[in-house]
Amino acid sequence: MSLLPWEADRPLTLGMARAVVRAAFPAAAADSLEPLGSGWEFDAFVTPDGWVFRFPRRSEAEALFERERPVLDLARSVLPRSVAVPQVQVLDHGLPDFPYRVAAHRLIAGVAADRVEDSLRSVLAETIGAALSAIHSVPGTVAREAGLVELDRDEAGRIDWLTRGSAGVRELSARHAGLDAPVRWLARVEDPLRRLDAPLRMIHQDLSPEHLVADPATGRLAGILDWTDAILGDPARDFVPLVTLGGWGFADEVFEHYACGVDPGFRERLRFMARLLPLMWLGQAYSRGEEVARHVEWVEACFAEESAS
Repeated sequence: MSLLPWEADRPLTLGMARAVVRAAFPAAAADSLEPLGSGWEFDAFVTPDGWVFRFPRRSEAEALFERERPVLDLARSVLPRSVAVPQVQVLDHGLPDFPYRVAAHRLIAGVAADRVEDSLRSVLAETIGAALSAIHSVPGTVAREAGLVELDRDEAGRIDWLTRGSAGVRELSARHAGLDAPVRWLARVEDPLRRLDAPLRMIHQDLSPEHLVADPATGRLAGILDWTDAILGDPARDFVPLVTLGGWGFADEVFEHYACGVDPGFRERLRFMARLLPLMWLGQAYSRGEEVARHVEWVEACFAEESAS
């Protein structure tokens, strides 16, 4: 029986994770290791002395550590010094109970971007704008040297992602009247995976609020996590999570501090992606039974009336 894309191919208990960290990294407080969060690719744990450990959920996720390393180095070299990225160490542990290597890095202190107080949102927008300007200014040749490639829109996994997401949204919409308009819009989209005519730049591609670490006292962006999805892509893609985070007004405020030039089709592409992607994320969340209410809010934010700018 094949696994769903987000399912792990091995068990991992807290006791097992502590044993792995104890063997692989004796300097950390392994006995006090606690869960931090889980995604499609990794289970993350944190120690009270400030170490984060990522455990691959599947065999292919382990290979992402090596792919991520030059991307992190590149990001570190271009971002403002006030914006940290993880300094990752890949650890061999040699324990039979867990078959994959794990990655360790120091915890970047702060809170997820959606937990910043409203009074500090303008500061957050300004510092995100500066960070995106730095990332998107990386020349394509330099990005390719770091191993970044263009998204393969015909790859079977992406078609499966679209099919699963669409099915989940349609099923959920039968019980949520507020999704009627978004589902009608989705039904009118003839080619969701069509190639968008855009200049390719280095993009993070997964700037969800938990990957944008902010200083809760000042609102300033303090760090950017999880670079395993970075690609050569459309810079408008990195603005989509900003719409889900604070609506079109917040995305526009970030754009005011964005120093990269944009082509005439930028806003149209952003509008399309800011509708399609949160719907797919909602469908996947519904299929997994996780954070559905949060993803419904994201869809509502993206389908709300855009500002005039």
